[in-house]
Amino acid sequence: MTARTGTEVKCYHCGETCREEHRVHEEKDFCCQGCQVVYDLLQESGLCEYYRLEDRPGTRHKAAAEEARPELFDLPEVRDRLVEYSEDGITRVRLHIPQMHCSSCIWLLENLHKLQPAIIRSRVRFTDKELTVTFREAQLGLRGLVELLRRVGYGPLLTGRSGEQRKGPGIPRTLYIKLGVAGFCFGNIMLFSFPEYLGADTADGTLLKGFQFLNFVFSLPVVFVSSTDFFRSAWAGLRGRRINIDQPIALGIIALFLRSTLDAVTGAGPGYFDSLAGLIFFLLIGRWYQAYTYSALSFDRTLNDFLPLAVLRRKGDKEEPASVGDLRPGDRIVIRDQELVPVDAILRSGIGNIDNSFITGEPLPVKRNVGDTVRAGGRQRGAAIELEVLRAFQDSHLKRLWEEHTGDHERPLMPRTIDAVARRFTVAVLLIATGAGLYWWGHDARQVWPVVTAVLIVACPCALALAMPFAYGHTIRLLGRRGLFLRDAEVVERMAFINAVVFDKTGTLTAREAYDMAFVGVPLTAQERMLVRSVARNSTHPLSAVLYNGIKAPLKDAVFVEEEAGEGIGGMVDGVTVRIGSVRFCSGAPVEREPGVAQVHVSIGGVHRGRFDVRKRARSGMAESVAGIGAKARTYLLTGDATVDGDVAAAFTPGAMRTGCTPPEKARFVRELQADGTRVMMVGDGLNDAGALQQSDIGVTVSESSAALSPASDAILDARSLADLPAMLHLARRARRIVFASLAISLMYNVTGVSFAVSGHLTPLVAAILMPLSSVSVVGFVTLAIWWAARDLGLASRT
Repeated sequence: MTARTGTEVKCYHCGETCREEHRVHEEKDFCCQGCQVVYDLLQESGLCEYYRLEDRPGTRHKAAAEEARPELFDLPEVRDRLVEYSEDGITRVRLHIPQMHCSSCIWLLENLHKLQPAIIRSRVRFTDKELTVTFREAQLGLRGLVELLRRVGYGPLLTGRSGEQRKGPGIPRTLYIKLGVAGFCFGNIMLFSFPEYLGADTADGTLLKGFQFLNFVFSLPVVFVSSTDFFRSAWAGLRGRRINIDQPIALGIIALFLRSTLDAVTGAGPGYFDSLAGLIFFLLIGRWYQAYTYSALSFDRTLNDFLPLAVLRRKGDKEEPASVGDLRPGDRIVIRDQELVPVDAILRSGIGNIDNSFITGEPLPVKRNVGDTVRAGGRQRGAAIELEVLRAFQDSHLKRLWEEHTGDHERPLMPRTIDAVARRFTVAVLLIATGAGLYWWGHDARQVWPVVTAVLIVACPCALALAMPFAYGHTIRLLGRRGLFLRDAEVVERMAFINAVVFDKTGTLTAREAYDMAFVGVPLTAQERMLVRSVARNSTHPLSAVLYNGIKAPLKDAVFVEEEAGEGIGGMVDGVTVRIGSVRFCSGAPVEREPGVAQVHVSIGGVHRGRFDVRKRARSGMAESVAGIGAKARTYLLTGDATVDGDVAAAFTPGAMRTGCTPPEKARFVRELQADGTRVMMVGDGLNDAGALQQSDIGVTVSESSAALSPASDAILDARSLADLPAMLHLARRARRIVFASLAISLMYNVTGVSFAVSGHLTPLVAAILMPLSSVSVVGFVTLAIWWAARDLGLASRT
């Protein structure tokens, strides 16, 4: 029901006091027509869960007055700035929404499709206050989208950097200004306080009163300029009925300022202007340090935007794998069936059937002809195409698109626990400060304000907030250097709980290169070898790659190419139908297979012509990797092959191997493991096991010479780093323990600091100095501990 405070009635939607426009609707109070309209809109769309996720989620924010007028979004220059993708009636825009402030905001903004069917998908990046929306422009339009957002209270601004490529995070310039003001005033107040420090006894008290007056004057910009962020954050929390860490700090500042002013006016003493200025100065240093460290960590993540993906780059008549980070404008690349286009490019050869679901959520392929632009994130369906690179990889949005496909995993326990502790922490601090104040009021009233202020300042949950992002952030950085790139920090914690690892075989545990290849059947003519190689070129499957690289023959374009997951690929070259794959796919007669040999059957013109026997070798370090993981977790092998033998078979127990698995059966096997509470990591090549990758708790795509990234992947592993996978899992477990250790350090600091503050042995100024030192100590401990753990596991150096 609507909250009532005394005679005041609070709005059910925004929490504002209902005044002249007070209206009652469905037994709920609203302060204005706008709030009632938003409520009705949410109710009609079945989105009233919005009100259950957070108390007063519609709390208004000052930024709403700066919302851009909807008609501005009709201007071409504004549209060009915001639109990231617009093709075939589907548009994707990135908007700056500063009003979002809680879980209800995120939930509502990511469910806009329930309010407007023309919206395909909407995703929030909360730390940047950004909203990315994909919608059908013929049904809605950019202006219509903006008007919808304004109706629900989230009108976008044009002052942010929406739609622009970020050059890296920075520290706000205003923070430096406020820090400079506080430092200047603090120094002068200290200077004018020297007579008091030295106990100077002047015959005329006018000089001391003059110094006290100057101290008061210099304290004004400190309180009303340098400390505004603390008051603004505290007030926003009060209006939203939320408790935050800035509220006790704001109380401490007010208490010190009022007490010091009262002492100076009444002549009771010089006050605490030096402590007040020093307090704010050192608090701002703490804010600067936190902003700087987060900025450095975020910048370090941007260096890892080069995902360990590879693509075929054409040089003359040769095609060679190249890292997507090495691509430059003008390079020619070959994109095969099921591969992602990693950069914006122009189609130069072949017919593009581009599936843009990675960008838009719409799975229907769109035809592209020679000369058309193909956006990064599109997936080719069909015959291989040749593209000319338009922009380098760092200028594409592929990584951001991948991050948006976060799946439906429950948020890990650690961040949920830290959030709960931080919320209760401030309540406990306020209660302790109140108790300490009452105690000293009865024993020594002069100690009340210094003690209360010291308690409010020294007790800081900042270390709680810093521990997990820094521990997991450094872990991501170190793993990225060794070839394992994680989608986000929460994947680290899920890795720590993994107790079963499921491996795909072909292309994951076995190398893509053939150890030996021989054709069994009537020898193929040169023309037939050309047909087979031309079709094999269009597939990213490891066995197709073996045929493409092993057959010496010219190439021709294939058309009507279709690939059936787990079975094979077919197409037409020079009017002849060619199929390569399993015996069933090629309509051949089953034959017994030699141990350690994979069979790729060939059908030309509807006639089964024989098969290629391919002997594969295990990847270097495969046995050590499986054995290392097996020491801490169960290991399983899933393969579409009829049998498993050789080094791969020796690495698993007989009961842990499943043969003849189709892609749906792989996903079903993972689901069965999870039924009893097992946390599963699936390691595959992203081709025939996308379902299993999505079903698992952690999906890892092994990348070698293809860009077949699955949106379901939580991580991408460089194939050369397979041997390091056990150590990487161990580092994730250690990182979690390090977070707990840093939380213990933070708890010890707070208990010790509060104890000294309550006893009256800690001044507010010293408390303000200790506050940022707690953050420095936690960040230093986490950084060194993670680095030492990685070094101990052999992961500290670059590959």
